[in-house]
Amino acid sequence: GAPPGAGRGGGGAGRAAPPGGRWPVGRPAPTGLAAASVDLVASAQAFHWFDPVATRREWARILRPGGPVIVFWNSRMAAASPFLHDYEALLHAYGKDYARVAERHPDDDAMRAWFGPGFRAMARFAHTQPLDFDALYGRLRSSSSTPPPDDPRHAPMRAELRRVFDKHAEQGMIRFDYLTRVFVGTLH
Repeated sequence: GAPPGAGRGGGGAGRAAPPGGRWPVGRPAPTGLAAASVDLVASAQAFHWFDPVATRREWARILRPGGPVIVFWNSRMAAASPFLHDYEALLHAYGKDYARVAERHPDDDAMRAWFGPGFRAMARFAHTQPLDFDALYGRLRSSSSTPPPDDPRHAPMRAELRRVFDKHAEQGMIRFDYLTRVFVGTLH
């Protein structure tokens, strides 16, 4: 099924699909699409929720021969700053199954193996997102492992986020450092 927190966005929610395209929301396998009907498959920030064997089989089925697959996600650089260290501690303290979820992202070797002989390239891009408190709170709420507002742990989590933000903010902003990893290949 869709990943936990699927109702929090994704699938192009709130954005117009490209001409002739659509933003399907739901499962990577089965997709319900016809065989050899897709030019490109891209997965952003969701691959760690998928069954890798079923997903590979389905994507190979729906792609036209030679069609590329692009898989990418942002990983927080938890050791990059004292702020991110404290943010990671907050996620461990308040997140539901956070330790298990955080370890689900495949490493580079696992992604190369998943693509097999169709692996073409991998790239890494470091980037920083400056956030004020409201944006940081929105970022925290978008994480599938965090308790929703009606959970009794939500208010203490938000208070801890406020404390962490106030401790590290400069001119009302913090720096959220990421490493984006991108994998490209074919499955045929």
